Amino acid sequence: MKRPLATVRGIAAPVVLVAEAFGAAVALVLAVVCWTRGVTTVEFEPIAPGTPSFTSVRYSGAWISAALASVLVAGLLLLAVLRRYARRSP
Repeated sequence: MKRPLATVRGIAAPVVLVAEAFGAAVALVLAVVCWTRGVTTVEFEPIAPGTPSFTSVRYSGAWISAALASVLVAGLLLLAVLRRYARRSP
C-alpha cells in the first residue's frame, strides 16, 4: 500500500500558504538585486576631438545566474501557493 505524501492541514495550512507567498516575493526582490549587480555600464571619453564617446555594458555571469535561479525559485514557490490554494477552495 502506498503511503500518502505528507500534507499540512488544520491551522498550519494558511501559515504555510502565506510563508510560501512571502518566500516567492523575497526571491523576486533578490532576483532584481542580483540582476542590477550583474549589469555594469561604463562611459568612455572620446579618443579624438569630434568623435563620439563609447558606452560599454559588462555582464557578470555569476550575478545573472543568481538572478535566474532566484526567478526559478520564485516560480516554483508561486506554483506551490497556487496548488495549495486550489486544494483549499471547495
